[in-house]
Amino acid sequence: MGRSEAGSAKYASKQLKASGLQKLKFYCQLCSKQCRDANGFKNHLNSPSHKGRVQQLSESGEGHSVIENYSRDFEKDFLKLLRINHGTKKINANKFYQEYILHDKDHVHMNSTRWSSLTSFIKYLGNKGLVRVESPPDDTDEFNLDIRLTDTSSEYYQKQQQYLKKQRSLKTDEQISMKLLNEQIKQGQKYQDSVKEAEPAAKPAETLNGPIKLSLSSKRTLPRKTKAQSAFDGSDSDEEDLQEPPKKTSNIQSISNRLLSNKR
Repeated sequence: MGRSEAGSAKYASKQLKASGLQKLKFYCQLCSKQCRDANGFKNHLNSPSHKGRVQQLSESGEGHSVIENYSRDFEKDFLKLLRINHGTKKINANKFYQEYILHDKDHVHMNSTRWSSLTSFIKYLGNKGLVRVESPPDDTDEFNLDIRLTDTSSEYYQKQQQYLKKQRSLKTDEQISMKLLNEQIKQGQKYQDSVKEAEPAAKPAETLNGPIKLSLSSKRTLPRKTKAQSAFDGSDSDEEDLQEPPKKTSNIQSISNRLLSNKR
């Protein structure tokens, strides 16, 4: 079967598939070649180029150290990216492994190391003390693990000690404030008890059995005005009491009085 011509649709499709990420189990780390399926990977293992590479390593005596070198490089790159992207924060192991794969297409693949799965690699890091492995409390799946980088540097150790010291001081301050608050509450209760003991017993209200008398007066007293100081001359003026105005005499009576006076 001939190869597709350059520039054709089939050639572009193959190039697009080759440029994307493929399955990791079909990748040959020794030859740095990605195969698209199991048949292609099998043909690559039987190819003269791959066999020649394996024979060359076995003759040079580097065949035993190849896996160890790949394992060391994989562990180093994995921890380096974990420190850069997340520091000491917690993250799911599978999620971070996807980040590691997408970070560099030509990274060291796990199938070329001495670890057969991601779970075995995470357990190795946890036993070595490089990461802290945690399992979600509500998940029973042992493959769903969370990891947190363990920083053993002196700077991180000092920050951790300062944080713990601050937490202890906050705890002691809270204890002191709670103690003072409880003492104030006790003193307030004692003061209330002493006030209740000092107060006499309340007398019962007396009931009136006799008749009730009410007095109503029709007289209305007008208030007397006080002496007011004049605002113009500064002298005091006595204001007269309010009195009823004088009654006006009728015109007929005044005329009769005049006539009587003239006759006399």
